[in-house]
Amino acid sequence: MQLRFASRIILSVVIIEALMLSLLVWNSVRLINTSHAELMEQSLNEKAELLANSLAPGLITLDRALLIDALAPLKKNPTLLYATVYGLDNRVLAHIGTKIEKRSDLSHSHHDLSFIEATEDGVFDLSHPVVVSGQPLGSLHIGYSTKLVVALTKQTRFQNTAIAAAALLFSIMVTVAIGLFLTRSLRQLKQGSEALQRGDLDHRIEINRSDEIGDVANSFNQLANHLDATQKELELEHTKLLRQTAHLNNLLNGVNAVIWEAEPESGCFTYVSNEAKNLLGLPIERWYHPDFFHKHAHPDDLQCVIESVTDNSSATGRFSIDFRLYDESGHTIWARMISTSEYNDQNELVLRGLLLDISEQKASEERIVYLAEHDSLTGLINRRRFQTILDQHIAYAERYAHSGGLLFIDLDQFKYINDTYGHHSGDEYLTQVAKRLQRTLRNTDVLGRLGGDEFGVILPRVEEGEAEQVATNLLEALTGEELIHGEHASRVSASIGIALFPEQGTLPSELLARADTAMYAAKELGRNRYHIYCEQDVRLARMHDKVRWEDRIHQALENDRFVLHYQPIVNLKSGAISHYEALLRMLDDDDTLIPPGAFLDTAERFGLIRDIDRWVVEQTIRTQGVSEKRGEPVKLAINLSGRNFGDNDFLELVRNTITISNADPHAIIFEVTETVAVENLDKARSFINDLRELGCSFALDDFGVGFASFHYLKNLNVDYIKIDGSFVRNLHQDSTDQVFIRAIHDVARSLNMTAIAEFIENDEILAILQEIGIDMGQGYYLSRPQADFLPVQTIKGISGKATLSQEVAG
Repeated sequence: MQLRFASRIILSVVIIEALMLSLLVWNSVRLINTSHAELMEQSLNEKAELLANSLAPGLITLDRALLIDALAPLKKNPTLLYATVYGLDNRVLAHIGTKIEKRSDLSHSHHDLSFIEATEDGVFDLSHPVVVSGQPLGSLHIGYSTKLVVALTKQTRFQNTAIAAAALLFSIMVTVAIGLFLTRSLRQLKQGSEALQRGDLDHRIEINRSDEIGDVANSFNQLANHLDATQKELELEHTKLLRQTAHLNNLLNGVNAVIWEAEPESGCFTYVSNEAKNLLGLPIERWYHPDFFHKHAHPDDLQCVIESVTDNSSATGRFSIDFRLYDESGHTIWARMISTSEYNDQNELVLRGLLLDISEQKASEERIVYLAEHDSLTGLINRRRFQTILDQHIAYAERYAHSGGLLFIDLDQFKYINDTYGHHSGDEYLTQVAKRLQRTLRNTDVLGRLGGDEFGVILPRVEEGEAEQVATNLLEALTGEELIHGEHASRVSASIGIALFPEQGTLPSELLARADTAMYAAKELGRNRYHIYCEQDVRLARMHDKVRWEDRIHQALENDRFVLHYQPIVNLKSGAISHYEALLRMLDDDDTLIPPGAFLDTAERFGLIRDIDRWVVEQTIRTQGVSEKRGEPVKLAINLSGRNFGDNDFLELVRNTITISNADPHAIIFEVTETVAVENLDKARSFINDLRELGCSFALDDFGVGFASFHYLKNLNVDYIKIDGSFVRNLHQDSTDQVFIRAIHDVARSLNMTAIAEFIENDEILAILQEIGIDMGQGYYLSRPQADFLPVQTIKGISGKATLSQEVAG
């Protein structure tokens, strides 16, 4: 057992003191014994000499009585055992004391040389001659008991030993007390060390000393303070790290992706986040198997995955790969591995990254590709995809000297279905037509929807007669029985144009234009029939002009050959300009202006009106933004076709152009015709509301030509009603028109709308409109469309206002 430091000090002191005291007691006893023996020897020898001298008279006279008298005083000495006087002849002359056995035969020469010898038998024997004047008379033999001296020696030794033991005990007590006192600080240091060992960093040693112990205590307390502060800092850092770790774990496990690390050379995963369980439904341990990719990657993608990983195992870099994986149930998912290889702090190359589930993205991409090439209503390929396939068939026919046919199908009177029964019935009607056409065609034939009620058919490897037979079969299939759409039944008829390739065209657009031209010829011949394109056909000449206009519109869009002119809308009471209507013009090759009536019908026919609308919207909004920047803001009206109703991309175009141009949306008015709005009432209403949320206003153009204008007006949230020019141009001659305009004015005012009269062409019309109370008007009488905004000028026919202000009316 290991003794404590204090115990070792005390024990060491006690042993040393015990040794010293024992030595001291031994030495004192030795000295006492020696001194007592010497004193006894000296005393007894002196007594023996004196007694011998006192015996001389008796020996001289040999008087026994005198000798006995001389010996008599010795009887009182308790230590005297015997005393015998011998004569010269060794006869006993006198004797006192106890007889000692075997002493009678001792010669008178027996003598103990020292006290030590006497202790052997307990009698100190002395022999002393009796001499007078040099003459021996006899000898004295005397014996003393050593018990008294031995007892005194023992007593002295006992006392000294007791004193030494008491002294040793006292010393031990004092040493223990001193040791405990001296080691109390050491015990405090020990307790402090034990407290630190237990982690009790609040423990402090209370020692107010200026010696080394105090210095150690102060150093200990400083160390404890430092450790306490360090521990608190570590606890704070640990808490932060725990929060960060929890946060990172939440991030790692909350990210909708598998975060992973892998061994670069083998590509085996060394870490995957919890999302791995959700991705494939596999336990995390399965991901760490060396053959993970071999078991779960699609066979067609396996080699590519392995090569992508191993190719990046020797150098830093980034790569990404899309591949397929099998989940626990055997279903295939698409995954995207985004990886980076880099060196860590140990200069080891580490491969890490993300694994994303992109199945929905891939499905969306496939859906986008499908939608990009297919019509969403009928599921048939669209015009773009149809032209691509047509180009392939034309090339094939040219290469192998075959002939093929193109059929352009347009339904007769389809607009009647939409106008009468609504667009839902129209959509159902188109879907059933597509199914009938599909059932009639061969598997090798290609059917597509080219737009609206137009369909196209590619007939590979057919001659003219075969193409005619297919057209006949299609017409019979369509007209064979009525189509049921909703609660209604309708007869179907169509006009079909036929063009043959490659002899009648080697370009898809060219061939489609000729088949389209032949289709119009079929309509002119009475509808519900087919017609084969022929270059010499007089009826087709008119269609060529439309095809040429399509090319001119394309070129105008591509080469920026459109311009805007602006016609003011004037307050008929004050003469102030309310706003301007932006009117489209095309520039001919010689920069002469071409009015919109020459090309807008063709643009509508060939689906180019959307691109024209976008061009007009962008240019007009930019112009308004420029006017804002110049400090001369104008309000502008933009004409729109109905093709953009419900088009989110068009709405986004308006928003972005307003933002980029810093235009004021409250200074933008969109005009749509009444007919278009009524045909697409639901879409028109939603479209108008969306643009009004931006701050734009709306005007209903050509109002009054529809068969139910007042009925639909309450369902359209518009700001302006533009009275169709057919009611205005003869207003001064036709009282019926005046009655109708008065009715429009009253309805507009009751609905808090502003009425605008178009085609004001003389002062008589202007006066009548002012008298009726029409708010605003436009026409050649007030101002023709100009390439720029009107300067201040005199305006004709508006009383009370001599000049035309450019201030925008509120």
